[in-house]
Amino acid sequence: MQTRHILTAAAVAAMAFTASAAEVQIYGLIDTGLNFQSIDKDTAGSDTEYKGQLKGSQLVPNRFGFRGSEDLGDGLKVSFMLEGQFGSDDGSLTSGRMFHRVAQLALESDTFGTLTFGRSGILRSGFGTTGIWGPKTNPFSNSAGDFIVGHKYIMPGDFKSADNVITWKSPKMAGAQLHLQYSSNMDGKGNGNVREFENQADRMWAVGLTYGNGPLNIVSVLDSKMYKKTTTDDPDASLAFSLEADYDFQVVKVYAAGMYFRDVQGADFQGHGTLNSLQTVVDPNVKNSAGIAYDGYSLELGADVPLAGGTFKANIGWMDAEGANEDGLDTDRLALAVGYVYPLSKRTQFYTAAGYVRDSSNVNKDSNPSAYEVLTGLVHRF
Repeated sequence: MQTRHILTAAAVAAMAFTASAAEVQIYGLIDTGLNFQSIDKDTAGSDTEYKGQLKGSQLVPNRFGFRGSEDLGDGLKVSFMLEGQFGSDDGSLTSGRMFHRVAQLALESDTFGTLTFGRSGILRSGFGTTGIWGPKTNPFSNSAGDFIVGHKYIMPGDFKSADNVITWKSPKMAGAQLHLQYSSNMDGKGNGNVREFENQADRMWAVGLTYGNGPLNIVSVLDSKMYKKTTTDDPDASLAFSLEADYDFQVVKVYAAGMYFRDVQGADFQGHGTLNSLQTVVDPNVKNSAGIAYDGYSLELGADVPLAGGTFKANIGWMDAEGANEDGLDTDRLALAVGYVYPLSKRTQFYTAAGYVRDSSNVNKDSNPSAYEVLTGLVHRF
C-alpha cells in the first residue's frame, strides 16, 4: 500500500514538472518540534501522566501540494488544487489519503464567482481555497498542539475537509463575499457503499459571509450537519452559527469570536477524548449505542502583538454545553494559550507555545480533568 502511494506521488510530481512553471506550482511546509504534556484525568486511581515526544504539525499542519490554472479567456479560468498532509515524525499520510486536505477542480468567473467541486475544506476550516475560518480568525488558527486552544478545541463541529463538496463563492462586492456549500457524503472513503444525497451518509450545508475593509475583517458561518441514520440511532441535524471579527491596531491585532450550537453530536467535540471529560454515547457499554447531542455556546478572545521582531500570541476560550435531550450532562471548558513566533527567514519560523485546558467532566461527576502543554519547533515552507 505504501509503495503504491509513493509511486502515485512520483507520477504526480513528474506530471507537474512537465507543465509550465507559470501554470503549475509545487509547494508545502514541514513543522516539527518537541512537545511536553501533563495530563490529569482527576479520577480515583489515575495518576497524572507526563510525556515528552517529537511531534509534527504542531503550529500548522504539514502539507505538500500541487496547484495550477488555465486562462480560458472572457473572464473565465479553470484551476485545480491537490494537497496532502503527512506526519514529519513518522512519514505517514494523514488518514491514509494521498490528498487528505484538498482534491478539487474549480471554474472561476470574474462576473459570476467561483464554483468548486471535489474534496474541499468546509467553510469553518482553514483548508484549501474554500475554508474561510481557520488561520485568519484566531492567533492559533483552528488548533496548535493537543491542548493549545484554537477554534476546534473550544468550538464543536468539523474543522476539516469533506468529500463530495460543491462550493460557490461570489465575486467581492464592496468588500463582502458570499459563500455557499453542500456535501452529499462527507466521508466517501469511509462510507463508500452508501448513496450520496441520502440519509445513510453524513451530509452538510453551510452559508458564509466575509467582509474586509482595511484593518477590519469579519467572518460568519451558519452550517448544519445532517447526521446519517442507522438502525439504532436517528439523530437530529445540528445547527451552528459562528461569528468572528478582528481588527489590526498596528500595535496589537485583536480577535473576538463566538458560536451558538444546537444538536451537535458528542463525537464532534474535539480534544476531549484524552481527558475523558465528555460523554459521547448514551450507554458506553452497548455496541452502537445512540449518540448524545449537545446545545451550548463558545466564546474566544485573542491577540497578536508585534514583539522583538516576532509575534507574541495569546488566546482564551470558554465553552458551555448541556445535553440536548438528556438531563445531567452539563459540561464546560476553560482554555488558555500563549506563544511566540519568530521569522528566521522568509520561509522559516521558530515558534514556542504553552497551553492549559480544564474541563468540567460529565463522565466522572465532580471531576475537573486538566492538561498542560509546552511545545517548540520550526516551520519551513517550500
